[in-house]
This record gives sequence, structure tokens and C-alpha cells, in this order.
Amino acid sequence: MSATADLDSTLIRRGTQATTISELSQFVATIEERPLDRLLDELASLAQMTNSKFDLARSVLRRRARDLAPVEREQLQIHAEEVAARSKDDVALRIRSLFN
Repeated sequence: MSATADLDSTLIRRGTQATTISELSQFVATIEERPLDRLLDELASLAQMTNSKFDLARSVLRRRARDLAPVEREQLQIHAEEVAARSKDDVALRIRSLFN
């Protein structure tokens, strides 16, 4: 998925525009419901959000990763590393922080 497509994602729009508790709750609910493969495609955009919004996303992603089988968790980590490798340094650090 390209960066332009990421900006058109409902999740990214919802997160970027969220300012109220209700909007932030909807953002978190979207992360919880979103298929993991789509979330991985949106990782770079999530990692560019404000600290508080990225912290919310990181928390949900970590919880979801914990619930996976070890092999699936490792595949998730490998894919996230691939996204990080294609990203700017600051974004890459945030992506890698998902698993630390």
C-alpha cells in the first residue's frame, strides 16, 4: 500500500482527526477490529501520528500480538521490520518499538 493510500485509510483519517475521547475511542476500536495485514500496511502512517495517538495504537497492537501463536507473532514482527526498513529513521524506531 502506498503512502497516499494510507492517507485515504479510514483508520488513518480517524486517528489524525480524533480530538475528543469519543473520537479516540473510535480510533482504538478501529485498530482492534482491523485485520492485522491491513494494520501492517498502515504502520508507517500510524507511526507518524502524535505520541499519544501512536501510544494508543502501540498498546492495541501489542495486545493483539500477544494473543497470536508464536509463529504468527514472529511473522508479524518480520513484516513490521520490512515496513520499518522502508521508513525514515524516526518512523522506523517507532515501528520497531512495537515489539520492545
